[in-house]
Amino acid sequence: MVKKEELSLPIRQSPSDKSTPAPSNMEDIDDVQVNIHPIPTHDGVIVSVQPPARPDNPQLRHVPCDIVLVIDVSGSMQLPAPAKMNGDDGQLSSENFGLSILDMVKHAARTIVSTLDEGDRLGIVTFSRDATVIQKLLPMTPNNKKLTESNIEVMTPDSMTNLWHGIQKGIGLFDGEENTGRVPAVMILTDGLPNYMCPAQGYIPKIRGTWESLPATLHTFGFGYEIRSGLLKSIAEIGGGNYAFIPDAGMIGTVFVHAVAHLQTTYATKCTLQLVTPKGIHLQTTAGKTIVQQEQDAADYRTLTIPLGNLQYGQSRDLYLKNVDGQGDKTTFNLAIGGTVISAKLTFSQMRTVEFSSFSTQDAIQISNLPEHIIAYHQSRSMLCNFLSSFFPLRKDGEYETRRDINPMRYQADFKHLLDNIPARLYNDECNKSLMEDLVGDIPSGQVSLALSGTGYFNRWGCHYFFSLWNAHAKQLCNSFKDPGPLMYNQNPFFIKCRDALDRSFDTIPPPKQSCPSVATTSHIRMSYLNSRSGPCFTGSSRVTLASGRRVPIRKLRRGSHVYTPVGSRRVAAVLKTIVHGAVMCKIGDLVITPWHPIRIDHAGMKPEWNFPAHVVLASKQPQVVFYSGPIYSILLQADRNVDAHVLEVGGICAVALGHGVVRGSDVRAHQFLGDYEKVARAIARLQPGKDGIALSRGVKRRSKDGLVCGFKK
Repeated sequence: MVKKEELSLPIRQSPSDKSTPAPSNMEDIDDVQVNIHPIPTHDGVIVSVQPPARPDNPQLRHVPCDIVLVIDVSGSMQLPAPAKMNGDDGQLSSENFGLSILDMVKHAARTIVSTLDEGDRLGIVTFSRDATVIQKLLPMTPNNKKLTESNIEVMTPDSMTNLWHGIQKGIGLFDGEENTGRVPAVMILTDGLPNYMCPAQGYIPKIRGTWESLPATLHTFGFGYEIRSGLLKSIAEIGGGNYAFIPDAGMIGTVFVHAVAHLQTTYATKCTLQLVTPKGIHLQTTAGKTIVQQEQDAADYRTLTIPLGNLQYGQSRDLYLKNVDGQGDKTTFNLAIGGTVISAKLTFSQMRTVEFSSFSTQDAIQISNLPEHIIAYHQSRSMLCNFLSSFFPLRKDGEYETRRDINPMRYQADFKHLLDNIPARLYNDECNKSLMEDLVGDIPSGQVSLALSGTGYFNRWGCHYFFSLWNAHAKQLCNSFKDPGPLMYNQNPFFIKCRDALDRSFDTIPPPKQSCPSVATTSHIRMSYLNSRSGPCFTGSSRVTLASGRRVPIRKLRRGSHVYTPVGSRRVAAVLKTIVHGAVMCKIGDLVITPWHPIRIDHAGMKPEWNFPAHVVLASKQPQVVFYSGPIYSILLQADRNVDAHVLEVGGICAVALGHGVVRGSDVRAHQFLGDYEKVARAIARLQPGKDGIALSRGVKRRSKDGLVCGFKK
């Protein structure tokens, strides 16, 4: 057993009450901040843990990692990976892109490899009937990267789903590999239900009985709709990691990109918060059920221990705790019993044998100076998490039940009570508004209300999605580009740098080889399918003609690239990138484009006319529509009063660029915002593009009076 040295950070405020135990062995290491905020109603506190914004070394590309991929290769992984999602009309749709689930997982794995360097290590385990170590932890040198890519490529589907052996083998790769200074993580992906060699006593008791202390965090990813999300959430919770739901092929990239970016921006691991209160204060967590916190009562004080898992640079962890009476009901502090001082101790590791501690104390009488909207936000987050948690009973064996057979309409009264009482409804700041968007926003936001609007929605995807959203809000993690609420987290330059590097790699490394039939399309189209909320954009694989005549995927354009236009070469001023989920796209030849992005198809002997892709597709005898999830792109060229200087050739078809100059009239290109160069340029500037000119948007803003696009969401 390795004996850990303990270093302590200074107490933020000296205790004024001797009834609570005082920490010792102080050493002046001023780094992470722990603050206790009693709220004005005297019935709870917010405890904030704030890591530093970035590593001390400004040259550090990312925090070194030891990552073990544990990948399900059961027979179902060879099935097509359709982009199944809800269209704007709320109806389920599907599209087969010719790729198997395993094809997409391989692509995500290669993306991870591409961003690692010699300071990182990667291991691979596959599981079906048995688990196999494909690769031990290897430093990601150039030669080892080539070996790793070969090992990824040879993975093939087999038969059963022996999840337990996969977990065992994955954790086993860390034997003798602890405290290396690298962030240790096991990433487990499965698309089905464990059906072979499952532990008789249950997974959580088996994990607890096998490892006294796990050498790495466990992160679980459930792909598709036939998964045991409750089990995956429990494994992630006991493993100090995170659970994410991947409904379709379009979400694999964004979920894995964010998961690895979190590892690459880790400040500390094995983080635990211990709160000590006098007997008159009884604090209780509020963000839903948990299988890991511990509570102890002594003669003069109470102790509550809360595992936090990993902490990331620049992202706080804020816990709202309510004060309860003997029946568990919220009540005000009883400051007449045992004193008034609350103390907090944060213990954590920085991937070495030394263990760090940080202390803070606070008199409960002194009310916090936190702004009202911040208090409301953290209380609202907790209420949302508690509501999502309420759907899933916690079994005696520590597994959350994945309830797929309930009638969500029975929860409408509880949902209404949440909406009527959640403090976020009263505030207009970005954070509080994002929570309301998660709950009742317009599609594609508002996924909670959509999941509860019908049994089919909840039983198919809502029961899995709720676990994932709960994890994101409880841990304050941005887990994808999809939901407005989690997008509020990890908004710091270090995380964004790591995430964007991963995202670029996912877009630009060679696409996976198709192992299933070619892309399927639908021959029956309803106009409502084409009433898309997406702005005018292309998929990243659509090929744009450069000034040189060469054609490249449009995702490769950067500020300064020169493209062909009918009036000669023009320079790219900016690239607008938007992540969409379930967007309806029209496929016309080699072009995949949003339905209302004006195009011009030049036919021999006929006058060229601008038209909408939706109209072209509807008039076709063999209409082709793709239901797409992933990044889409719009291009702003250099300023020019000639409207033809804003025409791109994409997939052999002329398509209009942003800010083309046509703002009124009967021309199908006419648009008061999208045609106005100055308005578009200002809107993109507000998104703060990178040096490469790429600006990331969450979608378009629309005018309430007529629904027309009037801006881009940040």
